[in-house]
Amino acid sequence: MKEKIKGILAGIVFHMIALLTFGQISPVLSACIIIEKDGRILLIDRSDGLGYTIPGGVVRYKETIEQGVVREAREETGYDVEITGIVGVYSALDRDPRLRAVSIAYKGNIVGGTEHGSQEGSTCWYEPEKVFGHMAFDCDTMLKDYLSGQQRLS
Repeated sequence: MKEKIKGILAGIVFHMIALLTFGQISPVLSACIIIEKDGRILLIDRSDGLGYTIPGGVVRYKETIEQGVVREAREETGYDVEITGIVGVYSALDRDPRLRAVSIAYKGNIVGGTEHGSQEGSTCWYEPEKVFGHMAFDCDTMLKDYLSGQQRLS
């Protein structure tokens, strides 16, 4: 419930800033990483009830996008990850119902750590066909692009 309230409040604040600046505000930048192991994908079963997501989140002001996705993966899953490529850039205006956000999806591997969940939700491994239609935001699209080998440039 805490995560759901946090998301709603962030959306309200972002929309207020957008109104006050007459829409002259940049989207929030986020990044995620798709990890596949034995035909299953590492996901987060979100604690706010929105569904499953790919590990990732908002990039902080003083970090690179790549540092942000590695940090978010570690915080949400307990795993240390390495980036091995890019899946695509996702910037549809309605991709996140809470606020205006752009996301860069990477692919990668686990290089260390121990699996655990976080306040964002619990980690889980699923075959893609089991979660399609149950994923939050545009994670379905990201996962389909990853599986097809297509690189999306929004």
